[in-house]
Amino acid sequence: MKSLRALAVLVGSLLFISAGVSLAAETVPTRAEQVAQFHAKYDPLYDAQYSRLMIVKSKITNNASMLPSFKLIMVDFLGVRKFLDTSLNSPTAELETLISYAEEELGEFTNTLYLLETQVAKSKTITCVKGKTIKKVMALKPVCPKGYVKK
Repeated sequence: MKSLRALAVLVGSLLFISAGVSLAAETVPTRAEQVAQFHAKYDPLYDAQYSRLMIVKSKITNNASMLPSFKLIMVDFLGVRKFLDTSLNSPTAELETLISYAEEELGEFTNTLYLLETQVAKSKTITCVKGKTIKKVMALKPVCPKGYVKK
């Protein structure tokens, strides 16, 4: 009788210990919530990069050597933003893929902006004169155009 009671207590305690606390299932956010989270996280970052691009643009208006490469970077940046916006509006686009793409492009643009800002900081501006015509030349090693004299 004692061994039966001890066995019952042992089995009961094992059942009690092995019955874990039931946890509620994790809630998965809806697509709209995930898109809102994406916009909340990445829009300020991309907006900050856009403002940095505009600052660089204002500084290189006289730099003929940097302007073509800047235009390509700007077209790429605007294309990425457009792609992300249209993909987020599409209900069939995979969000995980978009998030990894946004991260990758964000890193690339951060590096590109750093290089652009470094080049702009190293650039020098000189003023060249030909008669009454004044021309500003900006480059890493600026040289006056043919017929112009450095002022």
